[in-house]
Amino acid sequence: MNNLVVFTNDNTVVIPQTEQKQSSAANYIVYVLLAVVLAFVIGYLIWKLVKNKVQKKKLEKIEAKKAEETLSSYYEYILSFEEVIKYAQNELKNFEVSIGDRTMGEIKNGSKKLLYKLISRDDFASSFVNNEQYKTFVEHAELINITPCNLWDKKIPETIKYFADQYELVPEGEKKQNYLELVRKSIENQYYA
Repeated sequence: MNNLVVFTNDNTVVIPQTEQKQSSAANYIVYVLLAVVLAFVIGYLIWKLVKNKVQKKKLEKIEAKKAEETLSSYYEYILSFEEVIKYAQNELKNFEVSIGDRTMGEIKNGSKKLLYKLISRDDFASSFVNNEQYKTFVEHAELINITPCNLWDKKIPETIKYFADQYELVPEGEKKQNYLELVRKSIENQYYA
C-alpha cells in the first residue's frame, strides 16, 4: 500500500491513500468552481462592454426607421394638402354667385373640414409637432387651416407656394400615383358631405 509519510520535527505522520484521493478530489472541485466563477465574471464584463454598443446600434436603427416613416408620412400630408388646395381653388374658380350649385359657405366649409381632419390626425401631432425638422410644415399647415379658402391667395400666398413647391419635391412613383387616386376620391366624397 502506498501511504504518504510526512516527517515533522516531533512526530512522523502517516496519511493513508484514501485521504490523499479525497484531498485531490476536493482540490479538483474547488478549481472547477473557481473556473466557473471566473468565466461568469469575464462573461459579465464582456457583456457590459458590448451591451451599450448593441443598444446604441438598435436605437440608431429604430430612429432611422422612424425618420423614414415620418418622411413618408410627410410626403402623404403634402400630397393631401396640395390636392385639397387644388380642389378648393377649382371650386372657387367655378363659383358663380346665386347661379352655381354650391354656395361660398359650402366651399369654405368643405376645405376647412378636410384640412382640419388632416391636422387632427394622431400621426400629425406625433410625427411633426415638436419636431424641429418639420417646423415650417407645421406652421404652414396651421396657417392654411385657419384661413378661409377664398382668402388664401390674398392672405397666405407664401403658404400656397410652399405646398406647391413641396408637392413637386415628392418622389414620383407608383406609390405616389396610388395615393393621389385615393386622396382625390376621398376629397370628392367628403368635401361637401
